[in-house]
Amino acid sequence: MGLRTKHYPVILETWPDIDWFEAISENYMDSGGRPLATLQKIRTRYPVALHGIALSIGSTDPLNETYLTRLKTLTQRIEPAVISDHLCWSGVAGEELHDLLPLPFTEEALDHIVWRVERVQEFLGRQILLENVSTYVTYRHSVMPEWEFLSEVARRSGCGILLDLNNIYVNSVNHGFDPADYLAGIPGEFVGQFHLAGHTDMGNFLFDTHSRPIVDSVWNLYREALKRFGQVSTLIEWDEDIPEFSQLREEVEKAKIIYEKFKRQPLHTSEVCQRSTSRKGGRGSSRISLADLEKRIKEKIQPTGEKENVKWSDLLNPQGGEPGEKRLGVHAGGYFARVEEGLRDVYEAVSLLAGQEAFHALSTAFAQRHVSRDYNLSRIGQDFPEYLEKSNPLSEMPFLPELAKLEWRIALSFHAFDAPPATPAKLAEIAPGDWEKARIIFQPSIFLFSSAWPVLEIWKSAKEGTFVRDSVEKKTFFTLIGRRGDLVRCEPLDANQYGLVKALVAGKTLGEACAELAEKDTAEELPVSDWFARWVTDGLIQNIVILSEAK
Repeated sequence: MGLRTKHYPVILETWPDIDWFEAISENYMDSGGRPLATLQKIRTRYPVALHGIALSIGSTDPLNETYLTRLKTLTQRIEPAVISDHLCWSGVAGEELHDLLPLPFTEEALDHIVWRVERVQEFLGRQILLENVSTYVTYRHSVMPEWEFLSEVARRSGCGILLDLNNIYVNSVNHGFDPADYLAGIPGEFVGQFHLAGHTDMGNFLFDTHSRPIVDSVWNLYREALKRFGQVSTLIEWDEDIPEFSQLREEVEKAKIIYEKFKRQPLHTSEVCQRSTSRKGGRGSSRISLADLEKRIKEKIQPTGEKENVKWSDLLNPQGGEPGEKRLGVHAGGYFARVEEGLRDVYEAVSLLAGQEAFHALSTAFAQRHVSRDYNLSRIGQDFPEYLEKSNPLSEMPFLPELAKLEWRIALSFHAFDAPPATPAKLAEIAPGDWEKARIIFQPSIFLFSSAWPVLEIWKSAKEGTFVRDSVEKKTFFTLIGRRGDLVRCEPLDANQYGLVKALVAGKTLGEACAELAEKDTAEELPVSDWFARWVTDGLIQNIVILSEAK
């Protein structure tokens, strides 16, 4: 089954009888905190597959080297049984749409993707699987069916196929083909995994929501796939409205009962429909390049305000009696929904205080003004506090921008990659006369924060449901944000502690930082050694370097 945060406790407490888990790559390769620690614990007991959603193998942008490096690092840490992603594109021109967008099935797209898959597999040093995606539009200039395109990518690049049976069924209804033809067109030797999931009937089309139980038609398609391909490793996906572990496990057990009735008997290539030798453009075929097509779709999904100069009826086939352009609205609406979801995850207290309707309006306006340039959706939130400062419509809560700044730093702390901390034994090795020359290296999860509003109190009361707006008064507030183990904690600081840590973070020695405090004519003797002992005990200090050593 898919590994989801909601199920961490029951998995770690009971170690259920599950064959293997799938982890979404981006949720763990960008996080050094609790998510990664949990995945590493689970990996000690179970095989794990890494499944990505942002490789964007079909994009005409250059391959994202940062993404690939982080994926390779996670792969080396986890040693997954499988690495997979989707046969699609998710952004272009340096901007991310955070969606699994459909490709035209053309020779140009095929050549482009094969080259990129080869580069990815060479970089990772291992094979990847590519998954067929659910789609809501098709292109007039496609020259082959989806199953033939997917099969040819696998043949030419050497990648494997992750066959999502729910997506096959969804597309068969949306685009009017027989799912049996799809299965018949896939070479059995390339199929490395099945996915099963639920979808939503929208009336005119099916929408791949992964938010409900698997329907009978997909279970029947699973039986046909097992009959054709044998016992292929199978995953149950459930990503929205996630149920209790027990309900998801029932789906897994149902799949296992069906699975056990079939013995793996891989087909020979000769049993699969072969690729024809002639290719003709579709009706109303366009000579538009893949790059231009992706840019036009991006502008449709994420409008810039410029006048659109596209005749969509020349590019897209009608879908279910509707113009293809109308179906692109599925992706446009999805983009704004994903931005809002990403912002709510980071800015929980802001969303609670603003209320659902007002936060929806805020996130929509923000998404219209700020493009996403990072494959990780949560990072679009880095500009949200600044946006609130410039255009906070909730004038009755003038502290919201400051609260957002606090929440953003808490999120950064949660995901930071901390190093092994300095130990009390390390402190004991430092001679008393060397402390003045000591430079203190704090963990990457450490952030200092000051505000003219008591936003830490506001943050806590919002999450507890005890916030009272009339009780908020301006007062200077300092805090040290840091991670103790897997948990982020906010430690209130007084002005002296804040000044000391600020100087140390800026690179000053302990002697220089203390001298600055002394100049402020502090009446009391400051318990600096006690502060350090606590910070070391909590693992907030990564290292202590004596200046002479650094030189």
